[in-house]
Amino acid sequence: MPIVGIAVLALDIFTIIHVLRHSRPMWWILCILLFPLLGSVFYFLYEVVPGSREQRSVLKFGSDIAKAIAPDKELQRRAAEMEVCGSIANRVSFAAECTERGMFDEAIRIYRGAREGQYQNAPDLLLGLARAYYFNNQPNEARATLAELRSHHPDYYRQEVAILSARAADAGGDRAAALAELESLLSHSVGLEARYRYAEILWRDGQQSRAKTELERVLDHAKRFKVNDAEREWAKLSRKALAAIG
Repeated sequence: MPIVGIAVLALDIFTIIHVLRHSRPMWWILCILLFPLLGSVFYFLYEVVPGSREQRSVLKFGSDIAKAIAPDKELQRRAAEMEVCGSIANRVSFAAECTERGMFDEAIRIYRGAREGQYQNAPDLLLGLARAYYFNNQPNEARATLAELRSHHPDYYRQEVAILSARAADAGGDRAAALAELESLLSHSVGLEARYRYAEILWRDGQQSRAKTELERVLDHAKRFKVNDAEREWAKLSRKALAAIG
């Protein structure tokens, strides 16, 4: 069997297992079997990403296989869609793809250009723009954009926004604000990514003992409670960090 066929088969099997393990609608299995590769891609886009942004590791598995088969196909497809129909949805999708490919300047240009009329403060647009700014080493712009997002949509992906805001504050040298952001989040959230990020910043702030305590709390939570695949990844990272620092 050609390597492409093996890769597609592996992705579809992995996706079907994910459907069963996470009790997703069974019709997804039929969709995956009828439309190899495409069915899996749509499953991740509609079932995994909207519900939990932390599940990127799962999506990345399928995405990497698809891009190994046709590395520029998705980018070309989204570019073509935007050229044919420059709707906000197509522009945001293309900008998100550019961000994923490391084309941050292009992503920022598209996101900013899409901020017009009724979409000036669209939450998905603002979050995408803030993310592109952050990965483009523009933390202050990222923080300003997130502040706009919060002012207009305070409940939009609150945990993800808080984590990104903290990371941007840390990258911009405002470590006190970064820690305060995460401390506020952890007061009412048990998200393991937030606690892991908190430990990271504590360590860089010279608070090694507190950092170790937070990493241990991540592992303790993962042991005591049933966590999903994404949360287990943060537990693994915490275990590795503790092993590295001794």
